[in-house]
Amino acid sequence: MLNLYRSLGAALIVFTLASSAAALERAGTVERQKGDATRTQGGETLVLSEGGAVYAGDKIETADGARLIVRFTDSSTLQMGGGAIIEVDEMVYDVHGLTDAKDKQGLKFVEGVFKYISGAISHNDFNSVAITTPVATIGIRGTEFVAGRLTVGMPAGTSHYGYQIREGAIEIIAEGGSVTLDAPGEGTFLPFGRVAAPTPVRQWTAEEAQEADDLLAF
Repeated sequence: MLNLYRSLGAALIVFTLASSAAALERAGTVERQKGDATRTQGGETLVLSEGGAVYAGDKIETADGARLIVRFTDSSTLQMGGGAIIEVDEMVYDVHGLTDAKDKQGLKFVEGVFKYISGAISHNDFNSVAITTPVATIGIRGTEFVAGRLTVGMPAGTSHYGYQIREGAIEIIAEGGSVTLDAPGEGTFLPFGRVAAPTPVRQWTAEEAQEADDLLAF
């Protein structure tokens, strides 16, 4: 009888875990990874690996020196450098149109350097993608861009937040003003810790672009 209770208890635990996983909204899959990365949700932190799932509501973190590419269900991709943190606020994509749910994607860039390439949700309705960073929100118009904490051109020990368009267009909307980047290579910067307008739009120097690329390269 004791063994029966133990078996029933173990089965209940497995069923509960399976039900919890099924209840999560799958947001995407780890397409490529170097080094350590984790996802956290509901106080539980799990190690990520290539082919593993990420879910709406996850906080994804990479270790120093790590790299990670997530392909979301709408085929948009997010590449993260080392020491990066993002939050997947929401991800709803019904490729077959079987439900009335509105397709939408929400990402919060917390720390680090990132490259984002938009997918089907943005291509169908760019207003359905919401991306926030520590100093501004990003309006998407079908695009590829890099963004994050960068140091080139800054005094030693300091940094600012940079945005560069690689393809398409984005709007950088800060409390102090906004700019549009719509030619490949154009960029802008914002400071940390104070209200400011984005710097005037210009082509990034080769050194500025290379810093971002180096922080993302596998």
